[in-house]
Amino acid sequence: ACVALVSPMAFGAVMQGCGETPLPQDICNWLGDDNNCYARFANDIGSVCGYDFVEGNDPFESSTGFFQDREDLTTCILSAGGQVVLDPPPTFDQFPLTNVGFKVLDFFGVECGSFAMTSEAAYSITISEVNKDDAGTITNPDGTPLEDDITGGTFSTTTPTADQLNVTCPGDSEAHNFNVNLLDKCTEFTNFQPRAVLESSPGVPETAATQSQAGYIRLRVYYPPVDPNADGATSRVVEYFNCSIPPPPPPCLDGVQNGDETDLDCGGSCAAGCADGLKCLADEDCLSGTCDTVEGLKMCVP
Repeated sequence: ACVALVSPMAFGAVMQGCGETPLPQDICNWLGDDNNCYARFANDIGSVCGYDFVEGNDPFESSTGFFQDREDLTTCILSAGGQVVLDPPPTFDQFPLTNVGFKVLDFFGVECGSFAMTSEAAYSITISEVNKDDAGTITNPDGTPLEDDITGGTFSTTTPTADQLNVTCPGDSEAHNFNVNLLDKCTEFTNFQPRAVLESSPGVPETAATQSQAGYIRLRVYYPPVDPNADGATSRVVEYFNCSIPPPPPPCLDGVQNGDETDLDCGGSCAAGCADGLKCLADEDCLSGTCDTVEGLKMCVP
């Protein structure tokens, strides 16, 4: 049997199980309605599992956590307590990152929420923490009685095609199929569409002329404003983590043959001379002070 999920705002029905492609709905009406499920989701969860973000924040000065080991980007320790656990942990050959998956743990190790992102417009966020009063009744974040059907759950977006945006709301209460090209007729709402922004830097090693610089990974989500039709309305932004990464070691200590090194972390401009049997170009590249040709190869010899 065909099942229709109908939006409370009556933007249309998405037919499921019928083998038919749903007709695009009016994304302008949806973004302009302060009662859409994305706005209600933001109202209910606020900055649960994350932090209120201020546009323009420097990633270093506004860091909210750190990785202890540059070689293992699995766990970020949050400065306020708790952890962000990345799964799978990224590697530096993937930087700048375009996708990420993680869960947020509180300082008891209890999962607060989880996140998966494949692109700016395609992601899923789950908030597992809900607010309860002393009697165990679920409430709004400010402690008032709950009158909504969200408070936590999963909000997700997918982009089957470049011009299509599908939205699924917590508890499957709403499902929408939008054509984002229609945003041309409501440009004032363009910045209010669901989006996640992932930024990363591997850091910069120390050189003779510059100091080293830490790396970072940070992710934030843009939610619609309380009143999208108000003059000067801006998005509500939650940063779910901003974790600093220890800076990379200088070239002569990084375990890689690079720059003018004649062998691994030795020779050339490195202070360390190369041991016997390692490659060289000149006598000064060698601990022994002698670089010679052995079987056609230049190497340090006693």
